[in-house]
Amino acid sequence: MKFSIVLKLALKNLWAHKLRTTLTVLGVIIGIASIIFLVSLGYGLEQLVTNQVAGFDAFTVIDVPSANINMAKIDQKNIDKISSFPHVINAAPTTNIAGRVRKQEDASTAETIIMGSGASYWKLAGIAADQGRLPDKSDEAAVNKSVLHLIGENPDSIIGKTLSLDLIIPAELRSNSQDGLKLSENNKVKVVGLLNDEKSPIVFVPMSLLASQDAEKFSSVKVKTDNRENVDALRKQIENIGFSTEYVGDTVKEIEQVFTFFRAILFAFGLIALIVAALGTFNTLTISLLERTREIGLFKALGMRSKDIYKLFLAESLIIGVFGGLLGLLIGFCFGQVINFILFILANKSGSEAIKLFLTPWTFALGVAIFSIIVGFVTGWYPSRRAVKIDPLDALKYE
Repeated sequence: MKFSIVLKLALKNLWAHKLRTTLTVLGVIIGIASIIFLVSLGYGLEQLVTNQVAGFDAFTVIDVPSANINMAKIDQKNIDKISSFPHVINAAPTTNIAGRVRKQEDASTAETIIMGSGASYWKLAGIAADQGRLPDKSDEAAVNKSVLHLIGENPDSIIGKTLSLDLIIPAELRSNSQDGLKLSENNKVKVVGLLNDEKSPIVFVPMSLLASQDAEKFSSVKVKTDNRENVDALRKQIENIGFSTEYVGDTVKEIEQVFTFFRAILFAFGLIALIVAALGTFNTLTISLLERTREIGLFKALGMRSKDIYKLFLAESLIIGVFGGLLGLLIGFCFGQVINFILFILANKSGSEAIKLFLTPWTFALGVAIFSIIVGFVTGWYPSRRAVKIDPLDALKYE
């Protein structure tokens, strides 16, 4: 029997029981839509967290933190060595020390962090001034709002004012660590930039200011490579010369592992609804088999082959699975996109950054579509096999 005839008979049989078929298909739709909706939420949340941890550029940057006492120190010689490695675009150092800041006309001081860096480091670290600019001369500085709170200064008038810095340079950062700690007081700097950060108080100064006070070694260095694929090899090279490395990809891998488990839980919740729908499909086909026993007997008596009977019942099951799966896929996806759109509108009204809470990778959507077809096949297999085994004479006598 031609496939087109089998398909027409299957559709006719399903259409003959509209309500039962509709409820069965609706169950499959709810199950597939639940899986798409819940797992898309998991993917969306993972992307949000990952984006908070790192942007795309961060995946090409390796952090080399300050070495411990038994390892090599980060000095200009070692930075030049790292810069000479293949695939290295830039090696940008920074030095973080403790210090004190005060207004020039005021004797009271406030404890702060002094960050000595250059333009290349600030770019890799994503540090930018919200007002003014970052310093590039040894008598310039930028501060964050947390510093202003400590010294009682107004954000609108801080640009252009002069502050006094006391630098506390530890022995391990000096050219000769045997000289011990050094305190450099009353370094006058002009404020040229302001950052909106209100966490820890930080004063940003050029590396040249710290170098002039004998801070010849660095706290850490950011190494940028030309391609993400070269990160692992470069990390090994850096570690071979005595340094440890940190990479945002390690954190992202841990996040991905957590969210893989989280998505599995969400998938399980959606799968429960799909299992209920599969049982409904199985029940529908079984009842249909009992109702059509005499019809099957007549078909066989008229010469319909067993494999055609098998194809007929399997086609009904696959129609329910495919139709319900595709509609469920579409509804689950659209529902997530509607919520994304609502969040986008709310973000625009409040002036905040828009977020995508639901993300549906096409590979996942394709996998769910194939899964719904498999479910349709599995639920229709037993009724199809049972229909094949019906004896024509017994079927014709069936009431």
